[in-house]
Amino acid sequence: MGKGRGPTDHQVLRDEDDGKKDPLDVMADGFGPYLKRSVSALLLQNWLNALMLCTPLAVVWVVNEWSPGLVFLFSLLAIAPFAERLSFVTEQLAMHTSETLGGLLNATFGNVTELIVSLFALQRGLLRIVQVSLLGSILSNLLLVLGCAFFAGGVGTKAQRFNKTSCAVNAAMLVIALMSILFPFLLDSVEEGDTGAGLTVSRVMSVLLLLLYFCYVYFQLCSHSHLFEEDEGEDDDGDDDDEEAILGVWGSIFWLAVITVFISLLSEYMVDALEAAAKGWGVPDLFLGTIVIPIVGNAAEHAAAIIFAVKNKMELALGIAVGSAVQIAVFVVPMLVCVAWVSDIDLSLNFHAFETGCLLITILLVGFIIQNGESNWLQGVMLIMAYCAISAGFFVHKEPGPE
Repeated sequence: MGKGRGPTDHQVLRDEDDGKKDPLDVMADGFGPYLKRSVSALLLQNWLNALMLCTPLAVVWVVNEWSPGLVFLFSLLAIAPFAERLSFVTEQLAMHTSETLGGLLNATFGNVTELIVSLFALQRGLLRIVQVSLLGSILSNLLLVLGCAFFAGGVGTKAQRFNKTSCAVNAAMLVIALMSILFPFLLDSVEEGDTGAGLTVSRVMSVLLLLLYFCYVYFQLCSHSHLFEEDEGEDDDGDDDDEEAILGVWGSIFWLAVITVFISLLSEYMVDALEAAAKGWGVPDLFLGTIVIPIVGNAAEHAAAIIFAVKNKMELALGIAVGSAVQIAVFVVPMLVCVAWVSDIDLSLNFHAFETGCLLITILLVGFIIQNGESNWLQGVMLIMAYCAISAGFFVHKEPGPE
């Protein structure tokens, strides 16, 4: 990476002797070894990748117009490993940027799967599926993921501690997001007739939430980054295997594009087959959108949060669970409302009574539990039970009538 003349043979040997290869120069050994190393890292080092084999099955079922239920199932299972690999490639790309830009990349690409699925649902006019799938991601992160992390970490440690200030910031962000969803619901409830007040407020709140999100990113990554970082001393435990630069800049960009194409294809299949699959299986489509899709789509993140909690790295575990919920609530949801606005689609933040009530109870419960900066296994059980109760509610919940 030096300027002017390239390095001499002696300089190359000296660099190799130092044992510190330039992380940007991942193709120094040639294209063949690089390709073997990158493919091995992407496809052969995670058992979850076996579910990628469901991709050709989904394609065959779609081409032959066979059972929509199996199309939905194959697409849903295949998305999980691609979503996990997308996170891995994003981390590889972040190694070649500044810390601030790397954090922004991770925050942006962390919810690409939910965004792509919602965009396809929006394109097909499935506005309720857009709403409940995003709501389901928030609920699963705050209750199921956080609850499992608290329980798994609390089994071996009586009390696990984390930063109170960062928890307070995230809790306040969730309350703001709740307010933006509650206002349109209340307006549509008290207004007589279809005045469009709720839709107007939804669009205004969406723009404000996007501005708030960029302030939140700056606060998290620049001005107060120390509040969201794990102590460096806790990372010196030999778990640095995932921090090796393998793909390089252009390799990471290439694999990001490839994985995004596969996620887009599978998302299209899944959204197209959702309603028929719900009828064939005898379950409400809202249950599939709120409970099933978020659990499978975020399976890799769920496992990561639990692993970090077992290692007593609670800042990282909360960053995955609560941080992802905040990003969906204050970035993905308002972004989709704005995209729908530009496309002349009336997507509102009015999530209806039952969904809004579930979100209200969830945020109150999570905020109350994390406020003291300490967790135990019983709190994890509470959160998991709350998620099971909400799941049961969505299993029997039916829409009052056609939208």
